[in-house]
Amino acid sequence: MNRKLLAAAIALTAWTGSASAIVVSGSTGNALQTNLNNATVGGNSSIDVNADQIADGLDSYWEIVGGSGSTTTLVLELAGKRESNTFGIYDRNDTSNYVELFAGSDVASAQRTLTIDGGGAVFIDGVDQGVNLSTGQFGFYLARPGVQFYSDSTLNPGGTDQMAAYRGTGVDTLDLAGLGQFLWTDDQYIIAWEDMPYGRSDKDVNDLVVLIDGVVNVPEPGTLALLGLGLAGLGAARRRKA
Repeated sequence: MNRKLLAAAIALTAWTGSASAIVVSGSTGNALQTNLNNATVGGNSSIDVNADQIADGLDSYWEIVGGSGSTTTLVLELAGKRESNTFGIYDRNDTSNYVELFAGSDVASAQRTLTIDGGGAVFIDGVDQGVNLSTGQFGFYLARPGVQFYSDSTLNPGGTDQMAAYRGTGVDTLDLAGLGQFLWTDDQYIIAWEDMPYGRSDKDVNDLVVLIDGVVNVPEPGTLALLGLGLAGLGAARRRKA
């Protein structure tokens, strides 16, 4: 293999490794796939909870699209210590700068509307939270006593991925508490969490599940750079071979 092709292969391998998703296990009881199937009208979900995840590194950071804000709905919380869990957003550049969206006392169907103005001020249900983000981009977090997990896996203990994200495809109709039946479109995401360190968790990734609309994921620059390097290398190798 020539040097350019080897370099491209290495780059693509590195990108693939960094983009791997959390492995969701369990197919019965309250497993994530079962819950998603049960929420789908007319049959099982078209989404496979492992094959259809947004890759890790592509689901780390997000931003609001459109001018009306983003609505987050608490779909499910099955964590054993759910009463002490919290969920919210954090500043992409400062994890200590964060805003809570849900607390353990919230129940399925609870909703919050998130708005971020041009100056980074954060509003929940129209109320200024007294927090300003450094940019309009943010990550999601799930906190429990003694540990906090982030959508950016590199910030988690051991660098483990604790969150799975899925984008609607316009195929499935969901029936969720508080929302009724609706078509799951491509501007809506389901985000599911494991609230114990992945290596010693049950790996069902269903401890907290939310539906979020009005947002879009923002790929990390490093992930895109690796992909771009790999594609450029492969293109150069092909031209040389031709």
